[in-house]
Amino acid sequence: MNLSFVWFVLAGIVLGRYTEPAFLIIATLFIMFRLNKVYVTTSCLLVGALFFFHSLSMVLYNGYDTGKLFQQIMLLFTCVFCYYQIFRYCRISVSEWFYRYVSLVYILSIIGIIQFVIMSVTQIDIFPYTLDGMVTQNTGRLHAMLMEPGSFTAFSIPAAAYVFLTPGFMKQERMKSLAILIAFILTLTTSMVVAVVIILLLKFYYYFKYLRIGLVVCFIVTVCWCINSKDILSSSEYFVNPQLRIIQEKITQTLSVVENAEPEDFEYLNTSSYVILTNYWIAFNAPCRILGTGLGTHAQNYERMYKSDFGGYGLNKDDAYSMFARLYSEFGVLGLCLYAFFLIKYYNKDNIISLCLIVFFISYLIKGGNYTLYGTAFFHIIYYFLSPCKINLFDKNIDA
Repeated sequence: MNLSFVWFVLAGIVLGRYTEPAFLIIATLFIMFRLNKVYVTTSCLLVGALFFFHSLSMVLYNGYDTGKLFQQIMLLFTCVFCYYQIFRYCRISVSEWFYRYVSLVYILSIIGIIQFVIMSVTQIDIFPYTLDGMVTQNTGRLHAMLMEPGSFTAFSIPAAAYVFLTPGFMKQERMKSLAILIAFILTLTTSMVVAVVIILLLKFYYYFKYLRIGLVVCFIVTVCWCINSKDILSSSEYFVNPQLRIIQEKITQTLSVVENAEPEDFEYLNTSSYVILTNYWIAFNAPCRILGTGLGTHAQNYERMYKSDFGGYGLNKDDAYSMFARLYSEFGVLGLCLYAFFLIKYYNKDNIISLCLIVFFISYLIKGGNYTLYGTAFFHIIYYFLSPCKINLFDKNIDA
C-alpha cells in the first residue's frame, strides 16, 4: 500500500502540468479520512506565515495585484502540506523515495527513446498531449510524456547525476544507466549541457582529491578573468591571429551589449538569449532590490518595466526562465541569501543523493524558474529531510 502511494505521487509529477497538486490532494484526502488526523509542524507554519506577510507587504507597497501572490501561496502550501502528510503516512525512508524516483526516470527514459525513434522515422509524436490536455512541444527532441524536452531534462537531472556520481552504479545497473544517460542526452537542451558540465566538475573534484586545490585556483582565476575581460579584450593587440581577433570582437561586443543594453536590444538575438537576458534585466532593474517585490510578482515587474510589440514579448515572464532571476526579482538579495543558507545548512556531505540534488539546484538556478513544476518542490523536500539534522529525526517520526 505504501509503495503504491509512492508511485501514485511520483506519477502525478510527470503526467501533466497540473497533475502533481491534483494527485497530492487526492492522496492527502485519502490519508486524512483514513487516519482522521493531520500532521502539523510548528516551524513550517511559522516560516510560511513570515514568508506570506513579507510578500503581502512588498506587493502592497509596490502597488501590485495580489491575485498571483495568493495563487502561488496556495500552490506552495498545497505541495508542502501534502508532501508532509504523505511522507509521514508512508513510513518509507527518504532515500527509498529517491530510489523509486530513479526507477521512474528509467521507465520514462525507455518510453522517451521509443518516442524519439518513432518521431525520427515518421515525424509523428506519439505523445502530442499531456494527461491534463496540455499540448507538448514537438521539436524532434526527446520529451517522453512530459510537456517539452526541457521538462524531461529538469526532472531527470538528479537521476543522471546519481548515475554519474554514485561509485559502481554504472557497473551494477548497466541497462538502467545506459537508458537514463541516452535519454538525457537526446533532450538536446541547454539545461542538459549545463548539468553535464556541473556533474563532470563535481566528479573531478571528488575523485581527484589531490587536484582540488588546482581546480579551485583555476576557477577563481577564470572568474577574475571574466570580470576583467572587457578591459583586457578591448586591447586590439591582445590577439595577433585573425581568427582569435574575431572571437575577441564577438566577446567584447557581447559584454558591451549585456552591460549597456535595454530589453529592446535583446529583441535582435535568438529567442532563448532574448528570453533569458530580458528576464535577467527585469530582475536586476526591478524595485526593492534588497527585499524584492514579493512572491509571484516577476511578471508584474516585467510588464511595468518593459513594454513592446515584439513577437516574443512576455515569454517566460511568469517563471523568469531562471530560478536565480526569479528569486532576485521577487525576494531580492535577502531571498538569494536565504536560499543559499538553505542549500548550505541542509546539505548532507555523507549522502550522495544530497550531492545529486545540488546538481539540480545549480542547474535550475541557471535555467528554470518554476517553484513547483515537474518535481521542483519534491526535490527540495527530499533535500531538506536528507540533511544531517533532519534525517534521523524524520525517520524516527515516521516510524513512531
